[in-house]
Amino acid sequence: MKEITIIGAGLTGPLLGILLGKQGYSVKIYERNKDPKHTFAKLGKSINLTLCKRGISALEKAGLGNEVQKLWVPVYGRCLHLSESQIEIQPYGNYGEALYSVSRQELNTLLLSVAQKTSGVSIAFGLKCVGYDLSRSTIFLIDEHQYQTELPFTTLIAADGGHSAIRNQMQRSFGFNYSQLYSKHVNKELTIPTENAKKYKLKQNYIHIWPRNEFMIIAFPNRDGSFTCTLQLPADDNNISFKKLSSESEMLYHFRKLFPDAIPLIPKLVEEFFQNPEIPMMTIRCSPWHIEDKILLIGDAAHGIWPSYGQGANAGFEDCEILSKCMEQYPDNMLASFIEFQDKRKADINTIADLSENHFNEIRHLVADPNFLLRKRIERKMNLLFPSEYFSLYSRIAFTPTPYKQAVELEPIYSRVIDELLRSQEIISDPDSNESEKLIYKTYRRHLTNNI
Repeated sequence: MKEITIIGAGLTGPLLGILLGKQGYSVKIYERNKDPKHTFAKLGKSINLTLCKRGISALEKAGLGNEVQKLWVPVYGRCLHLSESQIEIQPYGNYGEALYSVSRQELNTLLLSVAQKTSGVSIAFGLKCVGYDLSRSTIFLIDEHQYQTELPFTTLIAADGGHSAIRNQMQRSFGFNYSQLYSKHVNKELTIPTENAKKYKLKQNYIHIWPRNEFMIIAFPNRDGSFTCTLQLPADDNNISFKKLSSESEMLYHFRKLFPDAIPLIPKLVEEFFQNPEIPMMTIRCSPWHIEDKILLIGDAAHGIWPSYGQGANAGFEDCEILSKCMEQYPDNMLASFIEFQDKRKADINTIADLSENHFNEIRHLVADPNFLLRKRIERKMNLLFPSEYFSLYSRIAFTPTPYKQAVELEPIYSRVIDELLRSQEIISDPDSNESEKLIYKTYRRHLTNNI
């Protein structure tokens, strides 16, 4: 039986273990933390994620579709809290398209439970990988008492996240390229309990956003009616930042100016603000992702992205599905599998990394901009007129399995259509009128015909 060693049992590692176990591999997974089923979640580090079609596809291939559905809450759009009195709903699409909000901790626990029950898969907790010796095909692990163990491996796959010990050692190799880009903003978890969400009638099936340019709160719904919030502020800044808001009085003063309507929702605001950790956002790019047929990087270890597009976990899950297909295609040639995997994924991952950085600025600055909103109305109208042909960029990313790079390559054509339409006074005055609808139809058809 062919052996695979996986470092990391976050989200990507267990899913990959399940998929490879089902293919007949013997999979050993090593995780630095203790088994979460027997420990409490770290407070302030359980920020929700959203699943979309491409991530769900990988989970379904692993046989987890029904179980994951029990954990999630469907969200059909954004609820923008533009001021205390102005709230705007922005649906994701015309046909009930939804993302699925899920607790990272609950999803991780499910993946671990299923992996431990999968034939050929074993997980060892409390063992931190600190490096490898390629010449002897061994890895070095230390336990909580700092006792070091050396274990052999045949094929090593690093799913140990953005601070991967395996990638850090690969960086010292000749020819390895690496870059990282930190956002000046960082995240902090806050909580809206169930009773407060009900009291203030917070819509359950929406992601709630308080956009304030450089500052933002995003709230994700949970099954119990509560919301897990992400507060985004600069880590350090001349004006308002986590570093500058060092006292309770100063923090509350600025919160009352920026988010007055959010304060009643978050009863433990002061406690959570000062106790919960600050979580950075980092884009990681590196190449190559593998060393011969011996070591491979996957998920955040290979390509960390900002969470703003909601694609971090989805991209990692999609990695698992594509890698497992490559290993099915080349069952006796691990090097060919690794080369094929990187060829299939590298350009797509660079694309979603760029999109995630751009989308972060879009959410903060543009979601309330009249011109931006008009473009979105035109996009939705084009989708209604051409439901099997046209999807907005966001829809192509979130609601179709279209590869990221291919999804973006279509955008210049569609942008030219909208740019031309925005020069029409009829469109500006009433984009939903019969005349506007005819103009949208003709303009779209003309541009698409000319570009076929």
